[in-house]
Amino acid sequence: QAHIASPRLLRRSLRVVVAMLKFTVVAPDKRKVELECEPSSTFQQVKSLIEAQTSVPVDKQRLLCNGKERKNGAETLAAAGLKPNAKLMLMLAPGYTMPPAPGAPPAAEADDAMAAAPAEEEAPAVELSGELPLPSGAEPSASPGVVNVRQGRNRYHVRVPQGLAAATFGDLAAFLAGSMLPPGVPPSECRFICRGKSAEHADTLAVGAATDLSVMLMFREGFHLAAEGADWLRSYSVELTEAEAKIEKLAKRIEANFGDGAETSLRLAEVGGLVEMLKQSVESVRVRETQLEEMRQFRDRVRAADARLEVLRKSIRL
Repeated sequence: QAHIASPRLLRRSLRVVVAMLKFTVVAPDKRKVELECEPSSTFQQVKSLIEAQTSVPVDKQRLLCNGKERKNGAETLAAAGLKPNAKLMLMLAPGYTMPPAPGAPPAAEADDAMAAAPAEEEAPAVELSGELPLPSGAEPSASPGVVNVRQGRNRYHVRVPQGLAAATFGDLAAFLAGSMLPPGVPPSECRFICRGKSAEHADTLAVGAATDLSVMLMFREGFHLAAEGADWLRSYSVELTEAEAKIEKLAKRIEANFGDGAETSLRLAEVGGLVEMLKQSVESVRVRETQLEEMRQFRDRVRAADARLEVLRKSIRL
């Protein structure tokens, strides 16, 4: 006679076969926290586990999963698409510093150990959102703005409640350095490329009623680390390849005298904005000696794309 298991036993059996997720949380001081949780675990629960191992309070944690900050504590690991053996990045709330690890060596010994250690594997790209603080006594604008900042593969989206015309690139640099960039990057070293030109820190983010702005973040010459230069070169090599393909499509369109001239001019301007940014930035990026030839080739490609665009612009005017 067949035996039918009770619903309670079936539920127990199902719980037994649930696969656990093993993953690693990397802290700002390169400390690694190995965790194992059920896919149904929430990020609030994960943050509690991190606090137990690092002493970083839950409310001081900014946890990045798949390149995005997970602000909803009730979101589950499964909903976020976390995969086995994935890496999560732990960032800290502005003004909070990472507590020392138990039994950590003195600073000098730690520096020596880091110098002797092999290079860490490449950090994953991040995407963060934040809001620029309102100046004391200021009121929010009826037309707030958003600045989209690109730094290599990283993306930072900053809402500007006072409006773009009421904030400066210096304000943006101070906010990024204090809230989003890795520790140790002072605002004075932030260099912004906007509309193909370097922006001064005293310049306003925009003039008039503009509400959206895209800029590229670099670091001033002499500060850019070689590892970041390699990341920059890898990221923008892909974007340059895409731009080159768009230029060739536009060239065929122009040669065939196909389509509206105004639309073609607009597309040329869009591609030209990226090429101009790269032309302005490429001289200030430092890479390792082994990548100097690759950087030279990249620079030549940027110049060739710029020259090609100029020829196409002239042919439209004719």
